[in-house]
Amino acid sequence: MSGINTKEFIKELIFCLKEEDVVKAKALLQFVSDSDVDADVQRKALIELAKAPENVVFPLLEYLTKIDISNPKIQESLYELILDKAYGNTDLVINYITQNEKKARLLFLKAAGELLLTDTAPVLQQIIVEDKDKDILIAATASLGNLRLPESLSIFANMTSQPDNEVKRAAIFAISETGGNDAVDLLMGFIGKDEEANKFAVEALADIQDLYALDKLTSLLSSNITIVRDTAIDHLMKLGNKATPILTKASQNAEADYLIHLLTTLGYIGDPAAIASIIDIVNTQPKDANIRQAAYEAMERIPSPKTAICLVQGLQDPVEAVRMSAARAIDKNLSKALVAGLRNVVREGSSESQNAVAALIDSEVSNIFNFLAEEETFMELAKTHITTKADSATRATFLKQMKSIGQKEFIENIARKVIENGKSSDKEAQIFVVDDSKMMLKLYQNKLTALGYKPLIFNRPEDAIPQIIQRKPDLVITDLNMPNISGLELTREIRKKYTRQDIPILMITTQSDFVEEKDGDININDSVLTKSGINKILHKPFTDEDFKAAISNFLKP
Repeated sequence: MSGINTKEFIKELIFCLKEEDVVKAKALLQFVSDSDVDADVQRKALIELAKAPENVVFPLLEYLTKIDISNPKIQESLYELILDKAYGNTDLVINYITQNEKKARLLFLKAAGELLLTDTAPVLQQIIVEDKDKDILIAATASLGNLRLPESLSIFANMTSQPDNEVKRAAIFAISETGGNDAVDLLMGFIGKDEEANKFAVEALADIQDLYALDKLTSLLSSNITIVRDTAIDHLMKLGNKATPILTKASQNAEADYLIHLLTTLGYIGDPAAIASIIDIVNTQPKDANIRQAAYEAMERIPSPKTAICLVQGLQDPVEAVRMSAARAIDKNLSKALVAGLRNVVREGSSESQNAVAALIDSEVSNIFNFLAEEETFMELAKTHITTKADSATRATFLKQMKSIGQKEFIENIARKVIENGKSSDKEAQIFVVDDSKMMLKLYQNKLTALGYKPLIFNRPEDAIPQIIQRKPDLVITDLNMPNISGLELTREIRKKYTRQDIPILMITTQSDFVEEKDGDININDSVLTKSGINKILHKPFTDEDFKAAISNFLKP
């Protein structure tokens, strides 16, 4: 009701409260719901209610929960008043959560949990077992979870069988809120039941944050369920340095796939305390190139002068992707010891020296060239790579860097050496490449350019999805494990509009998610592949021949 006389309204309300005239007070309070009433009037009315005796204020609070109050701040003030009056009045709260209209029940259920009214537990448990209203079930579950009673765990566990995902989520997070080792074990037991339960369980596990829960959360990096593994990585990253000791401890005896994800997560966290453990892993000289690559990628994200010797060794690795990862890390970890080591590698003038220089150029580093440009052997090796193997974009980037450090004569010499064929590629196919690793994107770009294609690259899946949907490329190449949106989630988005025939998807990964072992033979699980929407898997590390064959499988000349 607009134009209400504030002074008269409050005066009359005070009189009704003093006389304990609930009927007349309700008649007055109906005007509090009017959206045209000034919020100051509503606020003053609640202030006066707070002063009233309990036998008057509770019926009025119940009444206010039934009428519409549009102002969010007043809604919040009303709930605060409910909390204030409900504190220590368990019997009244029980009455309101069992016998009243739904809106009031929801507010008092919330209050029971926030005020930790333990005596309401039997009633809350009964509501969960007997009530059919979804909103009431969720509110009662959340409140019972707040009470942190171990005896409630079995009730929550039974609720997870509910088909409604919101109810299932409430139950799983109530288990998390209860906490303790039993709760952690219960959450771990939900992993693998279905995709929604997987995600809820991992998120709930991350919320507990005691040592036992963090150990279990870290162990999920070894899961062969992508959504479980990616969600665990995301939450460990959010925990930051707190997770570092657990991750480094787990890396001491981890299997290959597990170790790769531990290293990747440590890199994303970026805690310098992890460097010693990462160096120890490299020093064991792991046979799996993917482990070596993950270690160097972590070193790129965690600059430290301690990594010098490891990085020099990495630049001499037999696998190109590992060398490029080491090269990018070198540019972020420059030190006198590192520069000295690189100069010695280059001066040898061997095939390893050539590969090292190629990795530095192809990964498009910049800082290290300031220290190597005066080395005659480096310039010769660089000239060889630039004029015979590097793609035009890489060549342009490198020459621009040389120009910035005054190598004008070198640039002119290169210009004379480079022989352009003057023809554009005959291969007009559109290839989109998605990977969160800029180094891997550069590697794919180099390889695709060498095959005559001009790929479009994305290091954020969320940027790639709208472009893919709009432009319908001839082939999508994607990594599996990426933060925020995994390769499987990317695939699902594409498959909402395009079939496996419309847009083939080549997934490149270190993981064995799509692999099965039978009678000692390792094979791709075609049924899982088809169900996921992916056309083909290419496992790292791969040879140039493997890569070319995979591309040719979809893009015929």
